[in-house]
Amino acid sequence: MIRALVFAAALAALSSSGASAQDTKQKFCPIMTTDEIDPKESATVTWNGVKIYVCCDTCVAKFKKDPAAYLDAKLIPALAGKQLPKRTIEQVYCPVQKDRKVSEKDPSATYKGVKVYFFNEAAKARFEKDPEKYAKEDVLPQLKKK
Repeated sequence: MIRALVFAAALAALSSSGASAQDTKQKFCPIMTTDEIDPKESATVTWNGVKIYVCCDTCVAKFKKDPAAYLDAKLIPALAGKQLPKRTIEQVYCPVQKDRKVSEKDPSATYKGVKVYFFNEAAKARFEKDPEKYAKEDVLPQLKKK
């Protein structure tokens, strides 16, 4: 009986907020942000009791190194309403692999006097071969301050 009441209350809360149960499910990896996850098969990490799905073991390792860089309620609906730690860098995405988030613990290089972060060493190498191709202020907000 109590379970039924709790379930009914949860459904009512979802209905009144305009969200459906489907809207509250995580659909994409919070690191490789266009990679879809499958709750039945995807790897998981946990942050403050919240189960977070990631697309691969690479993302598990990245998340564990710097969770604050990847906590995003838009990609992880279970984080909605929670107090999240602030990112330590302004840059969010890799300038080469623009759908992948970066952390201050990822590879970096100095470009025009500012530090630029990359998803991996391969992305860094591509950037260094042709930085003007990738150095855009919409992905590298730190360039605006320069």
